Amino acid sequence: MILMATGAIFSILLSLTGMAAFVAGVVWLKRRRAAQRSAELQRLAADLGLSFIEKDTYGLIAQLHTLGLFRHSATRRWSRNGKVINVMRGQIGNAEVYLFDYSYIVSTGKSAHEVRQTVFFANDKNWYLPNFRLRPETWWHKVLAKLGLKSDINFPESPDFSSKFWLTSEFEGLVRQQFSPDLQQLLTERPPVHLEGSNYYLIAYKPGKSLNADEAQVFFEHCSQLVRMLQKQGAPDLLDLAELNKEPLPDPISLPRPEKRQ
Repeated sequence: MILMATGAIFSILLSLTGMAAFVAGVVWLKRRRAAQRSAELQRLAADLGLSFIEKDTYGLIAQLHTLGLFRHSATRRWSRNGKVINVMRGQIGNAEVYLFDYSYIVSTGKSAHEVRQTVFFANDKNWYLPNFRLRPETWWHKVLAKLGLKSDINFPESPDFSSKFWLTSEFEGLVRQQFSPDLQQLLTERPPVHLEGSNYYLIAYKPGKSLNADEAQVFFEHCSQLVRMLQKQGAPDLLDLAELNKEPLPDPISLPRPEKRQ
């Protein structure tokens, strides 16, 4: 009996030790991959002439919480723990531009998983962008439109753009003014997939897609083209701003200087 009990205890301890070793191995592998990604993105930042900090000291989630993507971190019961890491920062004209990793936890009650994506963010105080959201138009969007349940902003002169994207805004007139033929062509040829704008904030991202260094470089360059085009187009006419000024302006972003790497 004693030998049997001892054997059972030994088996339990062996199982627990194996489980602990497995968990420790998973944690170690996850941390190693995170360190490798940070190193790769730090090298990319240097190649692009951008500064780099591993942890977000700019308070980006707090600044961007009114945009749809970042509401995952604040208002949805089934998502939580929003986090920004691997922040690259630079300047394009008057715009502060950022490229970073954003993740949040989605919980269904019985299970949870992490959603990660690479996000481009531009902040230009000379912009007066109407609140808008651009995303790929799916078959479901087309069904809703056919049934008259939902609609988006279409451009009869640009059928390719209109069929490819689902563009929504409460300020249709300003959006039509902002989305010039040149801008539509750029987005059609080099789409960021999802685009959101509000006053002087603009973000672009591919939901659930964490880009590797090569992909992130191409994505940053395409988004930079978009920023330069918006800067070239200039602000809307002052008479049109009366409609836009009904929206509350986002809080100004605070920009502490990142610590220098040793």
